[in-house]
Amino acid sequence: MKIIRGFTIFAVSIALILSVYSSADAAKRVPAASNKDPVIFVHGFTGSSSSFDNMKQWLISQGWQSSHLYAIQYSNTTGSSINNAYELQSFIKNVLRQTKASKVDIVAHSMGGLSTRYYIKYLAGSQSVDDVVTLGSPHHGTTSSYFGLFTEGAREMVPGSPFLNDLNSIDETPNGSDPAAVIQYTSVYSSADTVINPYTSSILDGAKNLQISGVSHSGLLTDASVRPLILEGLEDGGVNAN
Repeated sequence: MKIIRGFTIFAVSIALILSVYSSADAAKRVPAASNKDPVIFVHGFTGSSSSFDNMKQWLISQGWQSSHLYAIQYSNTTGSSINNAYELQSFIKNVLRQTKASKVDIVAHSMGGLSTRYYIKYLAGSQSVDDVVTLGSPHHGTTSSYFGLFTEGAREMVPGSPFLNDLNSIDETPNGSDPAAVIQYTSVYSSADTVINPYTSSILDGAKNLQISGVSHSGLLTDASVRPLILEGLEDGGVNAN
């Protein structure tokens, strides 16, 4: 009986030790999701929230909880970035309420970068945003907009438009309202982007500007070479030099 009792104690001890090491290994393999801000995905001109589906799945593989990944669908995909910014404000307010988070990160494609910046500059974004990553956003306009001048969104993207002049005045990368944690910006753009013309229009003063090649405008959403740049931007790898 003593032998059996001793063996039982030994077996239980080994099981406990193995469970501790298994838990530790699991913690190393999967990043702590609780330390990550919710991510808001913002589509562009004529875009859709579904264009970020692949990116969501990839971020889940990088440790984000699916419940912390949200893509907005604007009611007017060719409308004013100002109106879109107000929709974004309501959307993010709801996300913060649902997740109990204090701030969000934003990944914005194309024209979505303009409504994102307007939200930060003029609405509640100065208090609610941590990191911003824009992908092929026409921060200084695009000549492609001339093909859509019947829409308000395209008119705002005309180089030198009143909207862009106002958005880019004084500071293109506002710090936000928290001096201890300024908003970090990353702008990723491609020399092969024929929609944003010139492609250098995506350069954002004060941000970390990352030029790549061989990736189309829509490819910025799915190309494997872009994903590490997005990940770095979401993990406080951006810049705010203003």
